[in-house]
Amino acid sequence: MSFIFNEQRGETDYTLAEMLATRGAGHANWSGEKVDQYTALGISAVLSCVSLLADSIASLPMRVQRWDSGRKIYVESPTWVSKPNSNQQKFGFIHQVMASLALHGNAFIFVDRDRQGRVVAVENIHPDNIKVRMRGMEKVYEMSDKTILTNNNILHIVWFSYPQEALGLSPLKLQKNTFGLALAMERHINQWYSQGATPSSVLETDRELTAEQASSLQATWTSHHTRSRKPAVLTGGLKWKAVSAEAGEELIQARDQITQEIARVFRIPSYLINSKGDSQTYSNIESAGINFVRHTLLAWISRLEDNLSTLIAGKSFITFDTSYYLRGDQLSRIRAGQAGISSGIFTPNEVREWFDYEPYENGDEFYLGIQGAVANDGQPLGKDVGSVYDGMDRDNQDG
Repeated sequence: MSFIFNEQRGETDYTLAEMLATRGAGHANWSGEKVDQYTALGISAVLSCVSLLADSIASLPMRVQRWDSGRKIYVESPTWVSKPNSNQQKFGFIHQVMASLALHGNAFIFVDRDRQGRVVAVENIHPDNIKVRMRGMEKVYEMSDKTILTNNNILHIVWFSYPQEALGLSPLKLQKNTFGLALAMERHINQWYSQGATPSSVLETDRELTAEQASSLQATWTSHHTRSRKPAVLTGGLKWKAVSAEAGEELIQARDQITQEIARVFRIPSYLINSKGDSQTYSNIESAGINFVRHTLLAWISRLEDNLSTLIAGKSFITFDTSYYLRGDQLSRIRAGQAGISSGIFTPNEVREWFDYEPYENGDEFYLGIQGAVANDGQPLGKDVGSVYDGMDRDNQDG
């Protein structure tokens, strides 16, 4: 990596073309293959991992909440949450953020504000089109057209970084040898099958043959025996030997192993990208999906929530609703909702929201069920009751 340091101004310029995957030479690696954002997406496993991450998170409902009396409540969202800019809806915007993070390790969002400083629009900037300058401990951003932007107009989200580093590290750079090997393997497999990298059979002889004799013998054999089931007659010490296709099969197996390595880089269960590893059955697919959310998606989601919440005024914050992924099948969700309402954990309206049903009057009250009965003769407990234990204490005092 090269950089420019100006001692008089105390500024360091970091060029993304040098630190991230770009259209240039890419990241040097042992295979000699060019590894950048475009060649990497040519690897099916990389495309599957990146699109799975981006699709999964972009599909989640994104809302604004705040704390009220110890509970999270939903509040009206600014327009940019559902309509980030004039050209995009929420899904496309978040999808681009995730793609930039997964491939570059950095996402840059231009923040458009009105005269009162309120956010009115947000738009992604391609990481190749921006340069980050450290001015002391503050970051300054220079666009490709030389426009200078500050933290007030740029939201910079990083995937993995060290202290005092201006940019996040790119997965493509950190694992350049893994991706380079995958590209080399794809190239070799394609050549193997398209150019006949191994012959179907060989003719052997103890005699010394000139190049002309060998070529003539090959042509004669091919013309007489290709697509023919007639028995061959070998003379002059010739021996025919079939060549096994095991070498090609070994290449396919090696590619499958690399696919699992790539899945490990992105922390994706390999069965989700149709690799042969981690075979799943119907009985454990639900728990596997929950583990995918907990061990893969939540870290990405927390990163987005923390950063996007800085654009929300006051004490409100951005949340991504992962409850759909965590609830399981419909029957399990219904049973969980019933148990949650009867135990005073959820209100009826909170459970109705799981199924995208409209709230109803008095549905925000907590109920307490004991062995199938409802506390207080079926009447709702007060809003100040926050848990089943509070309700039990009141019953004990009344009794």
